[in-house]
Amino acid sequence: MHPSTADAMGSADAGEPRRRIDGLDVARAVAILGMVGSHTGDEGIRGADSDGWGWLAVTHGHPSALFAVLAGVSMTLMVTRRGTLPVTALPRDDLSGARVRIAVRAAILIILGFFMSALGTPVAVILGNLGLMFLLALPMLRWRSGVLLAGAGAFAVGGRWLARIASEWAGDSGMELVPVVGALWSEHYPALAWMAYIMVGLALGRMDLRATGTAVGLLVGGGATAAAAWTVGWALRMELSGASDSTIENWLTDEDHSYTPVEMVLNIGVACAVIGLALLLAARWPRALWPLASAGSMALTLYVAHLIVIAIVGAEMVWEPSNVSFVALALGLVAFACVWRAAVGQGPLERVLTSTSTALAAPRP
Repeated sequence: MHPSTADAMGSADAGEPRRRIDGLDVARAVAILGMVGSHTGDEGIRGADSDGWGWLAVTHGHPSALFAVLAGVSMTLMVTRRGTLPVTALPRDDLSGARVRIAVRAAILIILGFFMSALGTPVAVILGNLGLMFLLALPMLRWRSGVLLAGAGAFAVGGRWLARIASEWAGDSGMELVPVVGALWSEHYPALAWMAYIMVGLALGRMDLRATGTAVGLLVGGGATAAAAWTVGWALRMELSGASDSTIENWLTDEDHSYTPVEMVLNIGVACAVIGLALLLAARWPRALWPLASAGSMALTLYVAHLIVIAIVGAEMVWEPSNVSFVALALGLVAFACVWRAAVGQGPLERVLTSTSTALAAPRP
């Protein structure tokens, strides 16, 4: 990996915030719109005549994993002042401040996740789980990239098993009733597995994400990783076709949200490839992709907005999906983001995150 340093900025002042990386915002938009498609789009029935869009199958599992990887990238960029200096060069006081800002954001995500879940939509809300992952990542911010990737591999391979063991223990001890902690082993987005995505993102954030070579490497390397995971999983399932269903289910299936090693590595590869492609396209056609970059710059706002829309319209928007509704909602979210960004700038919830975390992290006189 190529660390981002102040030298990569040329004559820019290391203390001056760098511009947002549009490619990352485009990737965030892909993640958010993908989740909107997963919740409201009509995939249809595979192998049968249907008015649904079969390609929407890619919106199951991949977008939420991409969202988590990008969250890890964002944390590292917060620590490195958007890539102006290596993590190891960050002054101790600045690192402490960054940890406070991340912890405050985690708390806001957890609270926001509680309220979004209280809306009663059929959607498994990721925000609370993501907030817990932010907290778990706090001691990892200065870990070496090799350690982060090794840890990601361990969580990808053993996370599902750890989550199941922890869930059984929690049921026996009554810990399943403790708020927030249950996100470690929850059925959806268990942190004990999903920390793999966060740790990959933390490592990716150390790279020079403005360099074309980095983008190409992510696209090619991510694509190769995804293809290898799918191929190995398929080959092992064929080879072990006589094995018990539990063996396939626990270790070898690539079914979305199964949290097996095969699915986790597949999702990591897809996420890296999407980020690489988004970085390349945004650098080449920034104006054409400005609407997506605008949407990605306020990903949290749009995620919450789509849940509110589902709550207002009703559960049938999820249980009886329509691609007309999906397209209308997706276009509406992007249009809102464009208007808001042009008129106001930072997204409303993003503004709350930034102002609150910055205020609480500011040194006291």
